[in-house]
Amino acid sequence: MAWTTAEVARMSGATARTLRHYDAVGLLVPAGTGAGGVRLYEREHLLRLQRILLLRELGVPLAVVGQVLDGVHDEVAALRAHADQLEAEGGRLVRLAETARRTAAHLEGEDDMTEQQFFEGLARDRDRYEEDLVAQHGEGVRAAFAQARERTAGWSREDFERGGREHRELAERMGAAKRRGAAPGDEGVQALVAEHHAGVAAHWTPDRTAYRGLADTYVEDERFRSFYDDVETGLAAWLRDAMSIWADANLT
Repeated sequence: MAWTTAEVARMSGATARTLRHYDAVGLLVPAGTGAGGVRLYEREHLLRLQRILLLRELGVPLAVVGQVLDGVHDEVAALRAHADQLEAEGGRLVRLAETARRTAAHLEGEDDMTEQQFFEGLARDRDRYEEDLVAQHGEGVRAAFAQARERTAGWSREDFERGGREHRELAERMGAAKRRGAAPGDEGVQALVAEHHAGVAAHWTPDRTAYRGLADTYVEDERFRSFYDDVETGLAAWLRDAMSIWADANLT
């Protein structure tokens, strides 16, 4: 028995784009193609996909996942290394909790903090997140992170907080539009996406491919998807479609 990409996506929760990416990098090559060039997967491919998703859920980098499945990298060693990372992450979370408590006290005027202390416990997570995206989408992502760091180097705490508020407010307006039944290609929705692109461009300037890639990441990455879907159920996928339409019409 064989399953199409769409069927495997529904079954596993992985997006069709993720499955195509796994095929492109040789991580999960389909058994063959059916009518119209549709990729076909067999039972052994489903089992391999299950291991891929499990290892990714545990935080194992995509490049290491391939080595584990191909026997180049010892799976037990990889899991033990990840256990060490989790222990280190536990220590980081303790520091992050302390940062949150100190920030609350600082905002109430009970404690003073340096600008460097605002970000204690955060840098490692940003670095790991960057590496995850580079592994999935290529080195172009690293350039985007570097550009964002350069553009925000002089930002104050107020600048970051204002940007966060504006992003949340825009997400709320998008959620309201979706609740009203607006389609991703509607003129009003596309105007909201133009605001979104302007906000992104304050950090880095994506071309069509990069902006569409960012749109896909909003669905594929749990951190992004949770942010948008907490505003309105299904908002991440709706925004992905709207961004893709806007990119095709406005970017090169």
